[in-house]
Amino acid sequence: MKLADITQEVIDNSYARILQKGRDSSPATKVRGVLTPIQSVLTFAAIRQWCDKPAFKGPSIPKSRSFFLNPDDATRLVQAAAPHIRPLLIFLLCTGCRLSEAVELDWRDVDIRGRRAVVWQKQGNERYVELVPRVINSLLSLKDRDGPVFRPKHRVDRVTAGFADNKRQSGGQIKAAWSVACRNAGFSGHMRVWTPKGKSREQSFFVPDITPHDLRHTWASWHYCLHKDILALKEEGGWATMSIVAHYAKKMPAEYKEDIRVWWGL
Repeated sequence: MKLADITQEVIDNSYARILQKGRDSSPATKVRGVLTPIQSVLTFAAIRQWCDKPAFKGPSIPKSRSFFLNPDDATRLVQAAAPHIRPLLIFLLCTGCRLSEAVELDWRDVDIRGRRAVVWQKQGNERYVELVPRVINSLLSLKDRDGPVFRPKHRVDRVTAGFADNKRQSGGQIKAAWSVACRNAGFSGHMRVWTPKGKSREQSFFVPDITPHDLRHTWASWHYCLHKDILALKEEGGWATMSIVAHYAKKMPAEYKEDIRVWWGL
């Protein structure tokens, strides 16, 4: 198909032709699976003057509710988690890193003495992360000091150095451990029940309302509660725009300030 022939009607029809659930797919799936890739190709071409700049109307994506934890909630979560995943959760709660940044963290990028680590953002930019005392103590408890800092639970028949590298194309690295921790901590969620293909027995899985990414919301909320400095939060969190920071920095009541200082070991 010629680039000039890709119209709004073509985009709308493509949802039904490309996506597994067709027009019944969620708005986010339509944007991710169809609209964004096509726009990327057309933008690439438009820069080279092969076609006009693309302008399409996509489906409206409803805003999802973002959660954040107070210090007591965070303590319950860490205590309810499996031992091998606790250092990772502490790291996320104390640094605001994305899960992908954390699971890719290598010991060569961690400076215990300097209390700092280097993580790589999805745009390929390096970002310096300050390590508070709680994180330092957690890292010092880890035995392996070579290769990936955080590792999945070792199995007898398979020793894994680090989490599987999915090129940041999908999540789920700690899906099972996260589910168990949230359920044991008493967090809200729902049971997903399904029958696997070729099986007759149903399976169930607890899906928490809160996600690992909400720990980044939590860190931002705690940071703003302590410092009330939106510019410092933007810089330390590695966000591109102030509007994104405002979305993350929820208004944690000032009464939690001392609890946050204690949690981070300050």
